[in-house]
Amino acid sequence: MVKQLSRPPLLDLLRLWGLLFFVAIALSAYQAGIFQQDLFNPGGFPLLWRFLRASWHPEISPEFLRLTLNATLTTLAYAACGTFLSILLGMVGGILTSQVWWLTVFPHWPMHHSIWLAMRGLLAFPRAIHEMIWGIFFLNIWGLDPLVAIIAIAIPYGAIVAKVFSEILDETPREPLMALLNSGVSPLTALLYSLIPQAFFNLLSYSVYRFDCAIRSATVLGIIGAGGLGDQMFLSLQSLRYEQLWTFFYVLV
Repeated sequence: MVKQLSRPPLLDLLRLWGLLFFVAIALSAYQAGIFQQDLFNPGGFPLLWRFLRASWHPEISPEFLRLTLNATLTTLAYAACGTFLSILLGMVGGILTSQVWWLTVFPHWPMHHSIWLAMRGLLAFPRAIHEMIWGIFFLNIWGLDPLVAIIAIAIPYGAIVAKVFSEILDETPREPLMALLNSGVSPLTALLYSLIPQAFFNLLSYSVYRFDCAIRSATVLGIIGAGGLGDQMFLSLQSLRYEQLWTFFYVLV
């Protein structure tokens, strides 16, 4: 007797998620106004061509290059200081919000799971606010102070780093940690000497990526008056000096 194969359902869970995805994209495009106006403005093409043509002959006068160097160093300084603070905050927050920390150091606490969830929830607040918003907020408090750009980078980046660091630690193999715990080593010492060294290169790789992001953030923060490349780019763009703008682009890259 030949067994008949059952026909697969027309709408299974995977197809349903795919359908919901395309519906969400279509609704988002409509809400963004893509279907409510012309996608291209032909009148802007001459200005676009002028902008692209300027890339072949950027501004390279000695005075302007000195200005560019100073602005670049300022941006790099903001990025380096902001990244350093965010890594410090992220390392502390990453350890305290990792599951392995609570299971290892406080295994008998009855509320350790609730405390872990609450701490991870608190990190969502600074992470959800863009560094530009933090920069505008601190600009109203401290004025044109270099600390504005540094703290505006450190707060959201610290929360992001803490989340990623905690996930890296939770995904790191725990066999060496358990071996140290079973041999009588204190939980905190076992965690620092087994889990952290194993995860070091992953933590370092993500830290370097954060510095990459911090350079772009420091550039954007210059637009609100923090100084550096972003400030100079904004001035050149306002005056339509595209040759200067392309010099800043090349230096930023």
